[in-house]
Amino acid sequence: MPRMTIADLQRMKDDGRKIAAGVCYDVQMTRILERAGVDLLSVGDSVSRTFLGMESEDEFSLDAMLLFGKAVSRVAERAVVNVDMPTAVCGAGPSAVAEAARRIREETGADMTKVDIRTQEEALFDCVLAVVESGLPVYPQIGFPVGEPRHGGPETREHVMKWANAVQDAGAVMIDLTNVTLDIYAEASAAMRVPVIGGQTGPESDGRIYVSYALAGYRADTIDRADDAPSAARYIYDVARDAVAAVHAGTWRAP
Repeated sequence: MPRMTIADLQRMKDDGRKIAAGVCYDVQMTRILERAGVDLLSVGDSVSRTFLGMESEDEFSLDAMLLFGKAVSRVAERAVVNVDMPTAVCGAGPSAVAEAARRIREETGADMTKVDIRTQEEALFDCVLAVVESGLPVYPQIGFPVGEPRHGGPETREHVMKWANAVQDAGAVMIDLTNVTLDIYAEASAAMRVPVIGGQTGPESDGRIYVSYALAGYRADTIDRADDAPSAARYIYDVARDAVAAVHAGTWRAP
C-alpha cells in the first residue's frame, strides 16, 4: 500500500472526502490505527500527561517527543505522520523552534509538525513562521482549550478567521481548529484552501481527529464506567484480575 502524502490530504479536501486522523504515541496503536484506515497519525505532546503522568505539557522535552515520534514513524506504512512541537520549545522562541523542526524532520522522518498556538496566536505566530522557514511543513493548532464550553459568537468567529487566514497565508498545510461551535467549523472549512479538522467537530469540517486512547477507553478511569462506550481498560482489567486471582489461588497453568 503506497504511503500517503500531504498532497493526498489536500486532494481529499478538494474532492470533498473527509480526513480521519488519530492521535497515537506507540507502535501497537500505530499499527492498529493504520489497519483501521486512518489518513493521519498525530504524535501528540499529550503523551506527557497520558503516558508519563506529567502535570503539564510544558514539562515535556524535545528529546522525549523525538523518542515517541521515532516509534510511530518507524512502523507507519500508509498514513501521513505528524509529530507535535513541544510547547516548551515554543516558549523558548523562534530560533529554538527552527532547530527543533530540523531535528523532528531528520530524526523522526515526520511529514509535518503541529504547533499549538491556541489563545496565544499573537505571541506564538513567529513560531509558525520559523517552522515554515525550516522547510518542515507546519500544521498549526488554533482555537481554545478542550474542557471549556464551546466558543462561538461573532468575536470568536472573527478571531478564528483572522488566524486561520494568517497561518494559511504563512504556508500552513493543514489547520487543527479546537473547541469552537459547529457553525464556525463549517465557515472556516469552507473558507480555507487547506484542510481544517478538529477533535470537537462533526462533518461540517474537512475531517475529525480522535485521541485513540480516549476513543477506545484505554484509560484507567473508564474501568468503572456505567455507559456503553468502549473500555479497553475494562477488558485489560478483567484479564489481569483473573490472572492475578489464579496466581494467588495457585491454580494457574504454565504457558
